[in-house]
Amino acid sequence: MPLRSTGWTNRGWLEIVEFILSMCKDGSRKTHVMYRCNLNSKQINEYLDFLYQCSMLEKTPEHPNSKRYIYKTSNLGREAIDSYHNLVSLFKKDPTFLP
Repeated sequence: MPLRSTGWTNRGWLEIVEFILSMCKDGSRKTHVMYRCNLNSKQINEYLDFLYQCSMLEKTPEHPNSKRYIYKTSNLGREAIDSYHNLVSLFKKDPTFLP
């Protein structure tokens, strides 16, 4: 199976979670994250709901009385990003395995 710089050809859910959390560090709208992550609306809703329930994302209304939300990575989410990067770095120590 071919490899990419970040791992196997198909993205795993952890890679998607890390990408979403990284994109939301400074706050992002759902549609912006959806397009950048190349997910459909059902998928992005599932990921955002999951990360919100795990307290890795915070959501606040874009404006008072607005139905649009801004998603922002919480401190726990930032810790998850760091942990993910640490785990990935362990596998990149063998240059014969990953590019």
